[in-house]
Amino acid sequence: MAATAAALLLATSVPGHADEISDGLTLSADLYAKGDFAGALKELGFATAAIQARMNESYGSTFPEPPAGWTADEVDAQSMAMMGMGQSVSRDYTNAEGNSVKLSMTADSPMLQSMGMVFANPMMAAQAGFQRIRIGREEAMLKDDKSGQVQILLTLGGRLLLQAEGNGVSADEVKALFGSWKIDEVKKLAGM
Repeated sequence: MAATAAALLLATSVPGHADEISDGLTLSADLYAKGDFAGALKELGFATAAIQARMNESYGSTFPEPPAGWTADEVDAQSMAMMGMGQSVSRDYTNAEGNSVKLSMTADSPMLQSMGMVFANPMMAAQAGFQRIRIGREEAMLKDDKSGQVQILLTLGGRLLLQAEGNGVSADEVKALFGSWKIDEVKKLAGM
């Protein structure tokens, strides 16, 4: 009976391990309540990193599948949030001729303020070689230098930059691939 009581006491005092984020947040709160601020901050850091990784996975799921005849690399995600540089998620697409398009998303980066200035000022955009276009319902910028380099920029709410960089492909191909990105899902994930 004593062994059963000890097992029940142990089972109720150890939190479940079904979700490392919830466990980390709970442990951080417990340490904070006990006055262990350094421990609380450390555990909060682990939980924050795990949340960033989940966000990157979610953002990665919004990238389009490769068009017929194309291949795509795995989604590459980098979280630089701890350094104040935001998140970066990208995917490379290659056609049968070896030409490519790279789709990338940057979230919550200080760089986005300068991009916002270009978007807000049509004269600055034109001087940089961009023209305004529509991708679905969104306003974007297109730069086609006619040498096989195509760039599309789309800023969302000052927090997100979606970008396409094509090499050796037409602007129409880049626009088509960019247009199949699940932009509404990206916005929802970002809380917009």
